[in-house]
Amino acid sequence: MDTTRQTKPALPPGGSLADLLEGPSAASAQARFAPGILVKLAVLAGLFALLNLWQFRRLVGEWLHDPNWSHGFLIPLFSLYLIYSRREELLGARRRVCLWGLPIFVGGIVLSLLGFYPIRTIYVSNLAMVMTLFGLVLYLGGPGVMRYAWVPIVYLALAMPIPQMIYTRIANPLQNLAAGASTGVLDLLGVQVETTASNLKILSHGGHEYSLTVADACSGMRSLLAYVALGVAWAYLEARPLWQRVVLVLAAVPVAVLLNIVRVTFTAWMYVIDKPELGQKFMHEAMGMLMLVPALALLWGLSSLLANLFVEEPDSTRDQAPEGPA
Repeated sequence: MDTTRQTKPALPPGGSLADLLEGPSAASAQARFAPGILVKLAVLAGLFALLNLWQFRRLVGEWLHDPNWSHGFLIPLFSLYLIYSRREELLGARRRVCLWGLPIFVGGIVLSLLGFYPIRTIYVSNLAMVMTLFGLVLYLGGPGVMRYAWVPIVYLALAMPIPQMIYTRIANPLQNLAAGASTGVLDLLGVQVETTASNLKILSHGGHEYSLTVADACSGMRSLLAYVALGVAWAYLEARPLWQRVVLVLAAVPVAVLLNIVRVTFTAWMYVIDKPELGQKFMHEAMGMLMLVPALALLWGLSSLLANLFVEEPDSTRDQAPEGPA
């Protein structure tokens, strides 16, 4: 009887990155991330950062100086958290080199350059950076890794400032909607108010007339982007069917619109009670943060409703013992 014990071949010390990344799915995390692998991954990450350094500088400048995109600092951090939340699945995923990632990676680099010139639209270059990262991870990790990594990668696109022309076309209808809906609420409360597009004329309780304009900052565009990012994160963190994930993401849009109407209404009410200084400062700035609480509550309530919408009932026929002969 042959008692020879078979052993698994060790990874070659001088192998390629592809050889190092491939391995059996039962390997431990320590074996999968040996120092040699970590060094090579760090080099690739450094090269990726160096290649896109000119974009990073522009993005940080936008996040710092444009309040509509101040949430951009949080998106990469939350993306890392999304990866951390699925660390067990990522460690257990079978990794292999996937050649489909190579053309995506190269295409992202080319598109990034084209966005700079001749397209001259930095937003194209920003999205191409996400595309490059997607292709790199797919090439090195394969479909098994990408199954859990694609959402955190695509999630980064929410931090990219969209072109002003597109932003205005979305923000203007939101401004008019917020002004019109707030007028309806104030009208129900007995306030004399007139609305023209996004402009409101309010007659206060003290007989003073105030003219208000729902500006770009009050259009709700900022909260819309932030709540969509929140909805994506919420849908990804919990294990649920795909259709429920889609519902959670799409629900962020009406939640953002509804809460912005509430914010504009409360701001206008400060003028109704002759407290314009509160409407100009506190309500305008603080309400944006305060609305995060009902936004979380609404998403949590919807998440709980979806989780309990369909309850699986045990099959009674399985629990019954088969009847024997009489």
